[in-house]
Amino acid sequence: MSKRPISERKFLFKKYAHTMANISDSVYNVLEALVKLYNREGAPVKSRDIANTLGIHEGYVRNMLSILKSMGFVISKAGPHGGYIPTSKANDVLTRQMFSVPIVAMGNVVGYALDITLIGLLSKKPYASIRVIGDLTPYLEKEVKIGPLPSGVVLIGKIIRADTESLVEINSLISIPRVYVKNIMTPNPVVAKPDHSIETYIKFFIEKRYRGLPVVNETDRPIGILMASKLIEAISTCNTSVKVRDIMFPNPPTVHEDEDIHEVVNIMVSSGIGRVLVVDSENRLVGIVTRTDVLTKITSLEQLV
Repeated sequence: MSKRPISERKFLFKKYAHTMANISDSVYNVLEALVKLYNREGAPVKSRDIANTLGIHEGYVRNMLSILKSMGFVISKAGPHGGYIPTSKANDVLTRQMFSVPIVAMGNVVGYALDITLIGLLSKKPYASIRVIGDLTPYLEKEVKIGPLPSGVVLIGKIIRADTESLVEINSLISIPRVYVKNIMTPNPVVAKPDHSIETYIKFFIEKRYRGLPVVNETDRPIGILMASKLIEAISTCNTSVKVRDIMFPNPPTVHEDEDIHEVVNIMVSSGIGRVLVVDSENRLVGIVTRTDVLTKITSLEQLV
């Protein structure tokens, strides 16, 4: 482990839009449909119109809109000509396309950092000004870890201002060393088959609290990820007979077992997915690495300081 000198430097990140706001695919799809309908019609959008566009239950759409409203992406207008209107923040999410990196407090991801500016080249107390998605108010004066950044660096410091533009007093910068993926991955993970009913795998998400299962073909090569968010969406419509292939996230990001942890970090940041499938030289699935695995590695390094 090494600590890098703190200098004034700005990290500007670009990525897939839906990961920027730390919202699930299903919530993002509702937001995207709302914005398209509003831009086309120029009037408040009804939840049933979004449901018809996406082919899902209107009650489920209302739940997603409530989440978006609480996040400041949507406002509602009452009355016979009322409906839902996207805010400028919603358009920002769909058009700016930025990278985001997790903010961790007390072992949990509590928000995501967008633009990050390190301030104070010669100061004894350097700061990081960060544009934040999430509420950091409960963590004022508490230690947080920001990252890993694409460079493999993690910022550690104390939140002294919690807002959309937050301020962190930096204590240290940790650089993740070169570590082989096979040394931190979970080997031989539970897998899903594309032609199986999702009902087969519900128990893993409920009892084991899995957030995603690799989907492999008949030769054990990964072809997708069955995400908890998609599973819950299917269950909410009482459609447990749907096949895994119908709701899986296709073409999942993969990394070779002999690559290093920096490659995993880059993939997670660029894809917006908190898990990367590990393959061997013949592209067969041999393991899985999650964001938690990376953060655990960082935590173990801090104990050596």
